[in-house]
This record gives sequence, structure tokens and C-alpha cells, in this order.
Amino acid sequence: MAKTTYWMTDGYGAAALVEGADERDRWKPLGWSVVDGEKALAGVTHVWLRHEDHGQRAKFPAGAVELWQAKGWHPSDPPEPTSPFNADQPADVLPAQVAAPVEKSVTTEPAPAAKTKEK
Repeated sequence: MAKTTYWMTDGYGAAALVEGADERDRWKPLGWSVVDGEKALAGVTHVWLRHEDHGQRAKFPAGAVELWQAKGWHPSDPPEPTSPFNADQPADVLPAQVAAPVEKSVTTEPAPAAKTKEK
């Protein structure tokens, strides 16, 4: 029988549990790699978990996974990757700037002359 669940790591200390070979193969080009055995999971600092009731995902410290499992959180796949280039709003634009663009005022008066102090 073929293996149906795979532990994967993102190479930065986070691990996730994915279901099926198709999901495993989908995450590989995104920088995730399969890890096998307890020794391979020793370098993991965080684990992606999903809540059984509301379905939200969160990354928890690896040492606290058992505590959170008692509260309905179980190992899962990571959330879908997002790209800042495809976002609705760029990260450097504040919501107030998007809602109300600033109008530039045009003045025809010359700027006041700078006063200098002579000795």
C-alpha cells in the first residue's frame, strides 16, 4: 500500500503534514521537501496545525503540539502561498491612502524669500 501522508519542511524550521502524493508534489516546487523519520523532524521548530471546528490554520511551536491537540488543533498542510505582487493592495500603501487620494493644490504665488542674517 502506498504512503498517503507526508511530513514536509519548508527549510526554515516549519513542518506540515500533507495528504496524498498530489499534494506532496504540489508543495515541492514551492520550496517544501519531504522529511522521513524522527531524526529528520528533530530540526523542526514550528508545526502547521488546523482546528477541527473552524478550520483555521496556525503555526505553533513544535514542543507545544501535544498541548494544542487536546484543544482541537491537529497537524495539517500550510495555508496557500500568497504573492505580494498579486495582492489587492501593496504592503506599502496605507488603507487611508487608497480610500482618499490627496489632491495637489496649485499656487500661483511666489515662495517667500529666505531671510538671511548679515554680520
